[in-house]
Amino acid sequence: MNNGNIIRVAVINYHAQLRDISVKQLENAGFNIFFQADNGQQALEKITSDGLPDVCIVEEDFATTKLLLEKYPDLNVLISSMDDDERSVKDMLKTGVSGYILKYADPNEIVTAVNALNGGKKYFSVGISGIAKEYLKGQS
Repeated sequence: MNNGNIIRVAVINYHAQLRDISVKQLENAGFNIFFQADNGQQALEKITSDGLPDVCIVEEDFATTKLLLEKYPDLNVLISSMDDDERSVKDMLKTGVSGYILKYADPNEIVTAVNALNGGKKYFSVGISGIAKEYLKGQS
């Protein structure tokens, strides 16, 4: 459960049934689903008309992530992916994501990650945290 503030979350996933699972979990945790989108272009249209969400969850879509962060570099983007290899993780980190969770991790991790990003922190699943830490250390 979040700390009483209503956090506006956008969920972007081309697969409607999988997106619905994430949406239900986030709603059950007390988050406001600001909008849902199938792809980056649809998300940009919703941001243009409705404004920026507090956190944007992008499911496995490098192109969408890159598109959103090029246009809105301060957007808190959380990637949800099955890719845990070093190259995939570093490529996504280079786009400027604020967090990266693995789909096979604890289902409640998405709630923890959204709260962390909304609080101005970064969040990475344990399975890729070493890669992320090494990459971010090299950026400072």
